[in-house]
Formats: sequence, structure tokens, C-alpha cells
Amino acid sequence: MTTEELVSRIGEFIKERETTGLEENNTTNWGLVKFKQGAIENLLGPDEDQIFEYITGLKDRYQPSSVNRIAHSIKIFFKWMVKRGYIEEQVIERFPRGLVSVPSKPIITFTQTEYEVLKKAAEGTRYYALIVIGWNTGMRLVDCAALKWDEVDFVGGLIKKKPSKTEEHETVVEIPLTAELRELLEGLYQNRADEYINSLIAYKAMGGDLSKAFERFLKKQGLYEKGKTFHAFRRSAISRWLSHPNADIMTVRHLSGHKNIKSLMPYFKPSMDKKKLLMDIE
Repeated sequence: MTTEELVSRIGEFIKERETTGLEENNTTNWGLVKFKQGAIENLLGPDEDQIFEYITGLKDRYQPSSVNRIAHSIKIFFKWMVKRGYIEEQVIERFPRGLVSVPSKPIITFTQTEYEVLKKAAEGTRYYALIVIGWNTGMRLVDCAALKWDEVDFVGGLIKKKPSKTEEHETVVEIPLTAELRELLEGLYQNRADEYINSLIAYKAMGGDLSKAFERFLKKQGLYEKGKTFHAFRRSAISRWLSHPNADIMTVRHLSGHKNIKSLMPYFKPSMDKKKLLMDIE
């Protein structure tokens, strides 16, 4: 298969994903676009060693998490190639040890007090609903921003959404609506304009500008701290759930949408109350 043919197949896969309802800014699609550019620049073909060399070279240009996403997008692409009959065998079965590893980072979260301060600062802005959704659901930024009305079940009291980073696993999370979140969404529902909860935020997310825009908002309010990006809402929610006296890791995994328990382990720091509960200490 020539580079030209490979590039054509990548374009076909991206187009197919977009026509099946996956958001254009989905992180896997982003990785595929980068791979398409890389294939053109490096004259790549479906060769494992060539692909690994390309991924290694990405480390000089991108953060480890971005390299990881591009690499896994490539793996998903070749799996699709086999499924479509374009190639007979999966090009990448597994990555060499350390190739796409992401260094461990401290679990930085928001406290309840910090959350209340953020809400107060965001009153009357397009970020208010985004902050409340993030705190109450633990979803990633793009999933909070692109939340649609047909993913909110007021009767069942649930949000049902396919996480943006785990689409290849056919995962759908079901997150019960807290009282605060239900009140917010019911209020917004009265003035809905289209399919999205917050259209302006959704379209900004699709353009890939929302993360930086949220950071600028925090800085303008004097509330920015290194590491306390929007993703800290996800870490906060997962940490709260895991620290609950009645928590079990499988339930939390279903709430968070992680594909496996191993991904949750960095969050697993039981509270002292839970430790005392297990030891029958009042």
C-alpha cells in the first residue's frame, strides 16, 4: 500500500466517523488528522516499525498525553482497515514498552468551597452551566460542552452519554441527575434553541478553543492555579465517588466511563472516614 493510498483510507475513516454522529473535534479524530499529516510528511505506509518510528518522533512536538492519543488513534485506524478488508492483519497489536506512556501526575482537584467560588464568578456567563455540569457529572470538557438534550432523560433522572475518548469500546455512561444539576437543566430546557444544552460552548469546543478560553476566564477572575484546569472537575468527582463510604470501584468505573479499573487507580485514595468505617471505629 502506497502513502497516497494510506492517506486516502485515513480520510475515508475520518469521514465515516463524522457521518455516524461522532463529533468532528473528537480526540480520536484529532489524532487521525495528525496521523494523516504525518503520513504525508514522512511518506508512511502500513509498516509497524515505520509507525513506531513516527510515534517516537512525535515526542519532540507534543505532550505525552497527545502522543498517547495519536498512537491509539492509529491503532484504531488499522483495526478498522482489517474490518473493512483493506489489509489482512492488524498492523499494531501492541506498543513497545514505554513508547506511549504518560507520566503520573498529582491528582489535583477542586474543593467544595472552590467550586462555590467558581460558580459565583461565572454567574451570568456561558461558563456557569459548564461548571455545574462538570462538577456534578465528572465528564470530560468536550463531553460537558457537547451535551445534547436527547442525552438528558428527565423522567429517568439520568444523563446517558457515550464518552468522547472511549467510543471504540461502545461505552455509554449513565449518570444520575443530582438535585442541583436537574434544577439547572430544567431551567435551561425552557429556553432551548437547538440540540445542545449550551450551543455557544458546544461550537467553541468543536473548534478546539474551549480549554484555552476557560483558562483565560479563570485568569480574568483571578482564580487560575496551575493544574486546576477544567479536567480538575472530573478528578474531583471521581475522588468524591471513590471516597464515599458505600463506594465500590466497579460502580465508579461505570459512572466515569473508564474502560478498565486500572485507569481509575490513580484516583483511589480512600478517606479517613472510610478507613474508620472498615475498622468499625466510630
